[in-house]
Amino acid sequence: MIQLCTHFKTKLMLAAGSLLTFIVVLACIFYYSTARYHYHLERTELANSVLSSYLAVSNHTYRKLNSMGEIVARGEVDDMEARDENQRSLRDALSKVRRNIAAEVAYVRNEKEDEELDHLVKIERLSEHIILGSDEIKQAIQMGDRERAQRELSMLRSDSVAGKFNDLIDQALAEEQRETAATQAEANRLGELIMITLPITTALILGVVMVLLTLVSRGVTHSIEALSEAAQAYTSGDLDYRIPSLPEREFFSLGRAFNKMAEELAARRGAAQQSRQSLEALIENRTKELQASNAQLENLDRSRRQLLADISHELRTPLTVIQGESEMALRGAPKSIDEYQDTLNRVRDQAVHTTRLVEDLLFVARAENGNARIEKKSVAIASLLRDVCMDFRSIAEKKRIEILDSYIDDKIVVYGDAGRLRQVFAILIDNAIRYSHTGGSISVDLSLAEDSVRLSVKDEGIGMTEEDARQAFHRFYRGDNAERHAQGTGLGLPVAKAIIEAHAGSIALLGKPGDGAEAVVKLPFENKLRSIA
Repeated sequence: MIQLCTHFKTKLMLAAGSLLTFIVVLACIFYYSTARYHYHLERTELANSVLSSYLAVSNHTYRKLNSMGEIVARGEVDDMEARDENQRSLRDALSKVRRNIAAEVAYVRNEKEDEELDHLVKIERLSEHIILGSDEIKQAIQMGDRERAQRELSMLRSDSVAGKFNDLIDQALAEEQRETAATQAEANRLGELIMITLPITTALILGVVMVLLTLVSRGVTHSIEALSEAAQAYTSGDLDYRIPSLPEREFFSLGRAFNKMAEELAARRGAAQQSRQSLEALIENRTKELQASNAQLENLDRSRRQLLADISHELRTPLTVIQGESEMALRGAPKSIDEYQDTLNRVRDQAVHTTRLVEDLLFVARAENGNARIEKKSVAIASLLRDVCMDFRSIAEKKRIEILDSYIDDKIVVYGDAGRLRQVFAILIDNAIRYSHTGGSISVDLSLAEDSVRLSVKDEGIGMTEEDARQAFHRFYRGDNAERHAQGTGLGLPVAKAIIEAHAGSIALLGKPGDGAEAVVKLPFENKLRSIA
């Protein structure tokens, strides 16, 4: 009897020792896996920090070059504090890139990370070149040497400076993105390995436990087997399993306790699942509502800030003229009625220009938020277009420009705002005249597509680059070629685009430098084409 007890105790100790060994091995494996996974997450975070820092450098440099373009275009240096702040922000962004790369080098200890520092040095040199060039531009503008400022700006915008800077930034961003993707892929592979290893290791441990329990169960009664089966069933999630009545009093009580526990666990699990599903549905709905509200608020705030900035920028000049005319009228000796009337006429013209500018800005802002105010009705578009062409023929004749208009059908009708559409046609024809050469011609064609009306305004003027064609619909953008050829506010095409999109249409620009430009407008029908009898 003593030998049997001792033998049984040895089996229990052997089982416990083997189980402990497997648990320690499993713990070591998961500790190592967790450490490696944390390492890859840290690397990903560092790479993302470097990536965001490079994006900040690119944004500040782009703003710097745009700022210099505005200075050269206006011929004066203003808001020095904001421009100095941009310069400091650029240098701070470069310093942040260096700190992030240094942290990455210290963490990874890879020679390839040292190459990133060498790449950063090249970017820093070009950035410093751009900063020094901007100082030269400001100095030239302050000295009145606008030509030197224009040359310096062209040099900064050239491929050897801005182009090379963009290439270096693109290379750095591509490298960081590649490194982030590689690190994330490695982390994902490690995660997959853990997910594969976990069930295999768990199954192995369970198998060993089962073998050991089989060896041990030879010295115990049928009651232990019944309890073991119940434990396995509960472990696998089968809470409906019930232990039959056992002959021994102790195991009978234990079996009854197991059954009661399984009933309570099944009830709690069902309640927990139901509660979790309800909570997940509630959280998902609230999250969607919050995301939608947040996106709407962000769009509204962004539009408001941009509108205020645009209005402040564009109102400065006409308000300065109004103030100057008023001060001249009030200063000095009394003037004649004709002089006062002349001054008031100039003030009125500036006020009208300012009112029109504010109205256009408000319309563009409302259109960007989907709240464009248009009054739609049936419009004979050919007649409307013909009237606009007649209005501009006298202006075109001053430059000996001929307007050639062609209409496939005089009875074409669209559903839209006649006043706003007239404004679009006037903007396109005015631009065509403004940027055409003396003695040229402008073609205005109205035709039909499958489900839309197509309007084309084509000139033989200075043309435009692909970049100008893309940027022309941004508020206050004017290409270098356009700046040299004619004056303008840079607001006409954005207003035209807002009007056309409010009519569910589209507008696009085509052309090449020196080969003229073409504006193409497409307006949809309301259901089907309608004709005026």
